[in-house]
Amino acid sequence: MLLTSPLIIRFIILFVLLLCAYYPIMPELVNIWLEDSNNSHGLLVPLIAVFFAYQKRDDLKSYIADMHNHRCKFWATTFGLIVFSGSLLMYVLFYIGHIAFVSRLMFILSLISLVWYYFGVKLVKIILFPLLFLLFMIPVPDSFISHITLPMKTFATNLAVPLIKLFGVALIQEGNIIHLTTCTLEVAEACSGIRSLTSMLMLSFFFAHMTKGNSYRKIILVLFAPVIAVIANVLRIMGTGLLANVYGESVARGYVHDISGYLVFIFGFSGLFLLFKLLNVESVQDEPE
Repeated sequence: MLLTSPLIIRFIILFVLLLCAYYPIMPELVNIWLEDSNNSHGLLVPLIAVFFAYQKRDDLKSYIADMHNHRCKFWATTFGLIVFSGSLLMYVLFYIGHIAFVSRLMFILSLISLVWYYFGVKLVKIILFPLLFLLFMIPVPDSFISHITLPMKTFATNLAVPLIKLFGVALIQEGNIIHLTTCTLEVAEACSGIRSLTSMLMLSFFFAHMTKGNSYRKIILVLFAPVIAVIANVLRIMGTGLLANVYGESVARGYVHDISGYLVFIFGFSGLFLLFKLLNVESVQDEPE
């Protein structure tokens, strides 16, 4: 069994020690996943990364079983050790400096460089995508979110207002504020598209990795993620505006607002999944008989 080989057992021990070294940042990271809806997808990222790595199990078994023929040159493994040591040092410095984003990134770099040092660069290449996919579990800095939230809210509002007017609703728009005859709605951060954009990007990379055929199909999936996220949030604002015009401001709050958030995710997931299926049907047709 691969998992019971001494080589893998030693690496698992090293990985556990790495987790212990990064433990100071782990509770806060998990807490963000659990409490911040913008980063709730982070809980799934490690599981998806393991799934992607599992898909490479045959290549991994073949490489590890023949490790003695894949020994890297001394300078190559030394470089992995240098990067690993440097990432640990950077982690300590940025943790002391309370720069959470960089200290969390260092965990990914430490893991990659540890695999590089222990197994060699060829194995890193085999599972490079799963390793890099772990970046999606790192929360985007609040400073960046706050910088782009207002433009995204205004952009989504500018697209939603004409759609609301198509239904004969009288309104006045002031930036991201919509004045209806019955109430006034403010497009909040939850409707800016930040939440759906981050989750849609993660899903787009997931589907892109599963897509067969040429690279352009994968690129199409990734590029469509922001488009689908924007469309979903525009429809959310439009629906909220139409309901608020009839039933009042209360529909923009409480469970109705929460349900609309889930509907946005379902819409985005369905759109990406449909595009994924269409691209894969095309790739199957392109394959020679």
